[in-house]
Amino acid sequence: MKFIKTYIPLFIVVTIGVITLATYFIPHRAAQTYLDGMNSWLSIIYSYAILVGFVSLFMTHGKKIAKRVEGWGYSLFMFLGFFLMFIPACFSHGKQSVDGIMTYYGWAYQFLFQPLSATMFSVLAFYIISTVYRSFRVKSAQAFVLFICALILVLGNVPVGQAIWETLLGWTGLHIANLTDWLMSVVSVSAKRGIMIGLAVGGVVTCLKMIFTIERSYLGRDS
Repeated sequence: MKFIKTYIPLFIVVTIGVITLATYFIPHRAAQTYLDGMNSWLSIIYSYAILVGFVSLFMTHGKKIAKRVEGWGYSLFMFLGFFLMFIPACFSHGKQSVDGIMTYYGWAYQFLFQPLSATMFSVLAFYIISTVYRSFRVKSAQAFVLFICALILVLGNVPVGQAIWETLLGWTGLHIANLTDWLMSVVSVSAKRGIMIGLAVGGVVTCLKMIFTIERSYLGRDS
């Protein structure tokens, strides 16, 4: 049993991983054909993964409703919201309008989904404000730099901030709009690229650890 649960998945991961990695360095039509086939298989796996996710979601919330655990009423709204969107989408074939006439799915999307999404994001705004307040408490040099950059961006994106800048620092000849554009196009982009490079390196290292059987967490606890 351990052989089936451990060594066979490891063999599949190592074999597919090595072949897929090698195809990126082989300039041959067969390598491109292999990658196209793997992409098709990934699409199929993604579809089944979504199906498994739906089943797991329904089972989890169904158990909460059956056992009447704390907050089980929210699970009822989950089922209600799902079917309010799923059933109209089936009858409307996924189209929001046909010949300029709004379908049931389009009505549900416009008058149910969008208002609920706007409400959720408006609630998140309060959490963002509290997070910003805690982050901008100047306790170090790095926090001070973050505070100054955020203050400049705030002043540069609201008319009142621009008026304050021109009144107090207009004599310097430096326009707040130019400074804001520089922060967004140079400083912010550089930081984003650094983060993306770090994520890419981390992803490559994780893939290599899986290919060389160093990382086995995907096998479960028995590995």
